Amino acid sequence: MRSWASWIVSMLSIGTLALPAMAFVSRTGQTVIVSQPLQDDLYLAGGTVTATSVVDGDVAAAGGTVDLTGNVSGTVLAAGGAVTAGGTIGRTLRAAAGMLTVDSRVKNDAVLAGGVVRVDSAGQIGRDLVIGGGSVNVSGTVGRNALIGGGNVVIGGAIRGDVEIQANRIVLLPSTRIGGALRYFADQPIDIQAGAQIAGGTTQLPAPSRPRQAVGTSLSPRLWFWRGIIEMISLLVLGVVTFAVAPRGSLRVVREVQERFGRSVLTGFILLVTVPVAAVLLAVTVVGIPLSVVGMLLYAATLYPALVFVAAWLGHWLLQRMRRQGAEEPSIYWSLAAGAVALAVLFALPLAGWVIRLVAILAGFGALWTIVWRGIAARPLAPGTPSPAAAGGG
Repeated sequence: MRSWASWIVSMLSIGTLALPAMAFVSRTGQTVIVSQPLQDDLYLAGGTVTATSVVDGDVAAAGGTVDLTGNVSGTVLAAGGAVTAGGTIGRTLRAAAGMLTVDSRVKNDAVLAGGVVRVDSAGQIGRDLVIGGGSVNVSGTVGRNALIGGGNVVIGGAIRGDVEIQANRIVLLPSTRIGGALRYFADQPIDIQAGAQIAGGTTQLPAPSRPRQAVGTSLSPRLWFWRGIIEMISLLVLGVVTFAVAPRGSLRVVREVQERFGRSVLTGFILLVTVPVAAVLLAVTVVGIPLSVVGMLLYAATLYPALVFVAAWLGHWLLQRMRRQGAEEPSIYWSLAAGAVALAVLFALPLAGWVIRLVAILAGFGALWTIVWRGIAARPLAPGTPSPAAAGGG
C-alpha cells in the first residue's frame, strides 16, 4: 500500500512541502464501510464510502457517494458525486461534490464547493465559511465570516460576522441573522424577507466588469484566492484517484508530457478542434449517433482531468531541483502535490494565467490520448487484421 502512504503525504502537503510521515489506515473498494473506532488517520476511496466510526486523526475520502457521520478529531477532506458530512470535526472541513450536504459541527473553517451545497440547520462552523456552488443554502450557524459565490444563494441561518455574496439571485429568509455587514452583488434584486436581521447594514457591490471577467480578475481577491485553493484540492483528489487506479498508464502519460511537451500540446490542440467536428458529422447519420455520443463523453471526461499529468510532471521537475544530492527520488504523489500548488499559483497570474491553463490542458490532453492510441495500436489482433497504426499509414 505504498501508493496510499504517498497519498497521505500529498493530501497533507497543501500549502507546504515539508511535512513528516504519519500513521494511517486506508480502505478501498467498490463499497467501503468503516464503523470501528480508530486512533489513526483514515483514508478512503470507493464507489460507495461510509464512515460512522470515531476517528482520532484526519479523514480523507473520495468516491461516488461519500457519507461521513462519525466524529473526527482532525481535518476532513472529501470529494465525490454526493457527499454528506456529519458528526463533529475537530479542525477544518474541505469538501467538493456534485451534491454536498453538511450537518457537521466544525471547530474551525469550512471550504465547500459543488453543484448543490447545503449547510443544514444542524451544521455549525466555528470560524469562517467559504462556499462556491451552483445552488447554495446556508441554514446553519457560522461563528465568524462567510464568503459565498453561486448561482442561487439562500441564507436562513445565523452568521455572526460579515458576509460577502456574489450570485445570480440572493434570498435572505426570515430566520436569517447576520451579526456584521452584508456586501453583495446579484443579477436580480436581492430578496430580504420580513424578519431577516442584518446588524451591520447592506452594501451593494458594483457589477463585475465583463471584459475583466474574461481573464479572471472580476472576483474579489478573497474569492479568487479560495477558488484557487478549491481547484488545487480538486486536482489533488483527482490525481490521487487516477494514479492509485492506473499507476502504470498514468506514469506513461507523465513521461510523454516530459519528453514530448510541444508535440503533446499540438496533439491536444488538434483533438480539441477535430473531435467535436467529427462528432457532429457522425451524428448526422443514424448509425454514427452512438459513436458520436461516446466520443463526446470521452472528450468531456478527459479534457480538464488531464491537468493532473501536467501537475505531476511540473511537480517532479520542481522537486528534482530542490532535491539534495543522494536523496531519494520524489514519489509521484509528492510530485502531484507540488505540481498542484504550482499550477494554482500560475493560473492566478493576471493575463498570463488563462494562457498557461490552456497550454497545460492541451499538453495533458494530447499526451493522454497519445498513450491511449499507442496502447490500442500495440494490442495483438487476429491474423490478417490490419493494426490501427498500419491502417493510419504508420
